[in-house]
Amino acid sequence: MNRLEQLPEIANRQLSGLTADQRLLANIKINAAQPRRKQHLRLRPLLTGAVAIALCLCVGLFAVPTLLHTQNDALKLDSHSAGSMVASTNGATLQTLDVPAGSISVSGISASSGTYRNLFATQKNGNYPMLMVGNAVYRLLISPTNMSDGLLGDSLGEVTEYTVEPALSNGGIVSNIVSAGATVYAVKGMQGAMAAAYVNGGLRVFQRVSYAGGALLGSEALADTLTASHGVTAIELTGEGTINDADTAQMLVNTLLANAQYQSASFDSGANRSLLIGLDNGLLLQMMVGEDTVSACGTWSCPEFFEAYAAAVAH
Repeated sequence: MNRLEQLPEIANRQLSGLTADQRLLANIKINAAQPRRKQHLRLRPLLTGAVAIALCLCVGLFAVPTLLHTQNDALKLDSHSAGSMVASTNGATLQTLDVPAGSISVSGISASSGTYRNLFATQKNGNYPMLMVGNAVYRLLISPTNMSDGLLGDSLGEVTEYTVEPALSNGGIVSNIVSAGATVYAVKGMQGAMAAAYVNGGLRVFQRVSYAGGALLGSEALADTLTASHGVTAIELTGEGTINDADTAQMLVNTLLANAQYQSASFDSGANRSLLIGLDNGLLLQMMVGEDTVSACGTWSCPEFFEAYAAAVAH
């Protein structure tokens, strides 16, 4: 018998019991799809890895600017020029301004503004602009830019040395901003808390401050380096507001002078606010403010002052 003629019989014998039902169709489809499924399984780890790498790159791109921003925000009050905007360690926005003499009485700073106004001139060549008169150090203020010569007191002498490193001087009257031979003056009524000299044609004011681990001389107290009890007209504390009533402002300054306790010859490293004191001669004094401290010529602790200030603002 021809093999082709036997094919139906062979097929019936070999495939007996096999029925082309839905189960068989499903098995055929599953087997047909099996190679592609394995291929998907092999690609899945690769896709997962690619997604993970992409996420890492995205996180890195966002994290790097954040870290850089955090480093740049470290507050150094001496390193920002007038008019610049900076961020403090407590998140407040700070602004350093050139404040004209007398403008404190119309500043309108509110308790919620968090605006910091810095009167101290910024650093130059590693030091802030200063005068050293013997062992007393005075730092340049950015306001006023030309004080009235009617406020000049007695001559303190002439600058004997001009140097970018005043700390290395041999004494006398030394400056890194006032030319050698220029006359340095006391400021009337300030009893050593301020000095004045001509800088680039303008009569500039300098305030007594700490420097190189030195602050008070002999038996000096806060009043000797601040002399703010002289005709106080207004007072401004960053984040608390301005008090323009002269009697209240004078009372607050008297509270500070009477209760402040000397802590150290250096600035408070946590100071991120300012206390501005307006005087009736049109000049302004500044102190840097910490949690319950004020700093200019040394750091002083005075919780009583801050309590009195809060009460005065709330009144």
